[in-house]
Amino acid sequence: MIYKKFKSNDLFYNTLEMHPQFNFVIYDGSIYLNNRGQNVGAHVTNALDIPTGHVSLYELNVDRPAGERIYPFITKNGSLSNFKTISTSSFWEDYEYGDTLTGSYPMSASIVREFFATTTTSRTASANHINSLYNTFNFYTPMSRHYAFSSSLGNKGTQNLNLISIPSIIFGTQIKQGSVDLQFYVSGTLIGQLKDQNRNGELIQVGPSGSTGSGSVAGVVLYNEGFIALTGSWDIGDGFPGEAYVGGGAVVPRWIYFGKGANDNTAAGSIISSSFGLTFKGTTKTQTITMLAHTLKGDQNHSNNPTYIKHGQSYGPYTASTGYSENSDLEIKNIVSSSYSDPYADFKKTTYISSVAIYDENRNLIGIAKLATPVKKTEDIEYTFKMKLDI
Repeated sequence: MIYKKFKSNDLFYNTLEMHPQFNFVIYDGSIYLNNRGQNVGAHVTNALDIPTGHVSLYELNVDRPAGERIYPFITKNGSLSNFKTISTSSFWEDYEYGDTLTGSYPMSASIVREFFATTTTSRTASANHINSLYNTFNFYTPMSRHYAFSSSLGNKGTQNLNLISIPSIIFGTQIKQGSVDLQFYVSGTLIGQLKDQNRNGELIQVGPSGSTGSGSVAGVVLYNEGFIALTGSWDIGDGFPGEAYVGGGAVVPRWIYFGKGANDNTAAGSIISSSFGLTFKGTTKTQTITMLAHTLKGDQNHSNNPTYIKHGQSYGPYTASTGYSENSDLEIKNIVSSSYSDPYADFKKTTYISSVAIYDENRNLIGIAKLATPVKKTEDIEYTFKMKLDI
C-alpha cells in the first residue's frame, strides 16, 4: 500500500452556513411542523416516537419496538454522575452505589407558548421566565427601542405578554433576521400577519391591508435566544366575537393570544375557530474539510490483487530460514483492448482505482471514500480526487 501525505494546498477548511425553513401550524391544541403528521414505520405506528410538531434530537430509536430501544445509563459510583432528570434527593435516597441509573430516548422538543397576564395571581411566580430575560431584552435595544424591558412603550414585567419559546435544536445558532412570519386565522380567513420586515427584530403588522393595527409593532424577536415576545393588545378580529383565549368567556382576537394551544395545556375542542401559523428560518453552521488526493503519472499503476497477474502462472515464492522472495518472472495480465482479435494490443500497465482511504498521522484509518464507478488508470494519466468531510 502506498501512503501519500496531504500538502498544505491540498486541504481546505470551510464553514457552511445554511438556513433551513420551519413552518409551524397550531390548531385545536395540536402542533404540526412542515405539514407532517406521524411517520408510520414498519414496526411501530409512530416511527420517530415523538408527538407531532416535535423535532427528535439525534433521531434515535427510529422505528424500533418497545423492547429493542437503546437508552442511556450510568452506574452510581464515586464520581457521583447523575442524569438531570433525577433529582438530588432521589439520587441519594433511591439508589445505592453500584445501582444503574437509566434514561430514555428519543429526546424531543417543540415550540411552547406562555401567556403572562397582568391580573393573574400566578404572574408573580411564573414571571421569572420574563424577568430572567431582563438583560437580554435590553441587550437588543440598539436595534430597536421596542426591546427595552421597561420604557414609555410598556413594562414587560407587568404588562400582558405572550412568549413563544423555540428550542435551539430547531433553529440552530440563531433565527435568521427578516424570516419571521406570524399568521392569525379565524375560520380559515387571515385576520392578522406580522413580519420582521425591517430585520431589526420588530414584528410589524403587515396584513391584511388596511386592517386595525396595520404598521404597528406587536412584539419583538430575540434572534439568538429563540424567543418571540408579543405585546400587541389591539383588536384584530374585525367583528369576530372571539373565543376563550384566556379561559372563561370569549374575548376578541389579539396578538397576545397568538399561538393558543402550543403546548400550553389547552384542551382539545376549546379553540376551534382560530388557527395560527409561524414561519421562520434557522441558522446552522457546519465545519467542513475539503481534501484533494492526487495520483500522478506513473503512480498507482501496480496492484496486489491476484487478478493483476496473468492466470495460470506459478507464484512459487521461495521461503527459507534465511529469507523470502517471490517469483520475479510473473507476467502482468495485458487488459488493453485491441481492434483485432490477434495480435494483442501493446502492453500498458493498467489499474482501476475504486476507493481512497484517509489515515491520520499515526496511520489509523479514519475514512474511506468509494467511487461509484472505478476509474481506469494508466501510466500516462493523472487524476485528482476531491473529497469533502463534515466535521
